[in-house]
Amino acid sequence: MKKTGIALIGAGNIGQSIHLPILSKLPNVEIVALCDRNKTTAKMLGEKYGIKHVCKDVNELLKIDGIDAVDICTSTDSHYEVAVQCLEAGKDALIEKPLARSWQEAAMIDETATRLGRKVMVAMNHRFRPDTITLKSIIERGELGKFHYIKSGWLKQRSSEQKWLAQADISGGGVMLDLGIVLIDLMLWLTGFPKVHSVRAVMQKHQTKNVEDFVTGFLNFADDTVAIFETSWTLQRPEELYYCNFFGEKGSAYVNPLKIIRRQGNEFISTETPDATRSKATLYQKSYQNELQHFINAVQGIVPIASTAGEAVHRMRIIDSLYVSARERTEILL
Repeated sequence: MKKTGIALIGAGNIGQSIHLPILSKLPNVEIVALCDRNKTTAKMLGEKYGIKHVCKDVNELLKIDGIDAVDICTSTDSHYEVAVQCLEAGKDALIEKPLARSWQEAAMIDETATRLGRKVMVAMNHRFRPDTITLKSIIERGELGKFHYIKSGWLKQRSSEQKWLAQADISGGGVMLDLGIVLIDLMLWLTGFPKVHSVRAVMQKHQTKNVEDFVTGFLNFADDTVAIFETSWTLQRPEELYYCNFFGEKGSAYVNPLKIIRRQGNEFISTETPDATRSKATLYQKSYQNELQHFINAVQGIVPIASTAGEAVHRMRIIDSLYVSARERTEILL
């Protein structure tokens, strides 16, 4: 079996807890190198996973032979510089979300990849959840009809292990770029990326100084479909809430757990898919397994890249407009 040589850049929480354990078990992957500013942490992980090359500098990393692609799990402020370095060195790249801090940075990464003919995939793992994959096929078969209204939300407490998310110069934004971006991506991806006509948002700071910790937003599509989302790190709620609901002419769909509602005569028939019984932990783990395997398959030319840099640029333009809307307290036309 052909193996793809991968280098992981950034051995923080997501790299240690998700990417390394999964990559180490994929049969068509060889983790050639690990790069992190903390050489002690990198060395410890290198020994744990049997990684031959460990370094603290990307320039040093790119001199190592056998690297076909990189998996970038650094903080968002470094994504543009690291991605461009790796692309110019002839490497394909998987980049943890968000692709960049702004539309401009995202566009420059996309332009570089296009110019050099390299593959860039943005790690939007919720596209690879078994339940959202099932829903995507239901929607594409036209079983729910044209959508009128979409409502999504993700309310959870901010992780104490990722304090940098609340530092605007590093993260680019607050809960909008942490959780809200996932909701917007799901709504766009599941509905086939319809044209967004205008956006409106309200953002608040309750327990943070420099970034928003609560957002509610409105997307008005060109076909008059309406999408609303809410996301927060700080709303007083004892448990996490995550949902994405679609209301169409022929039926409705509810994510987490996945449930399909159809009307037959005067009755509503509810159908739960097998994915509805999976635990949250299982869905989370499986989403990353599917995502990382897809990236490796794409590097090997087996499947096309999913969650492209071009899609990320489009998504960031919408998000930047939501920030402008909140700041100016008005609807923004796209």
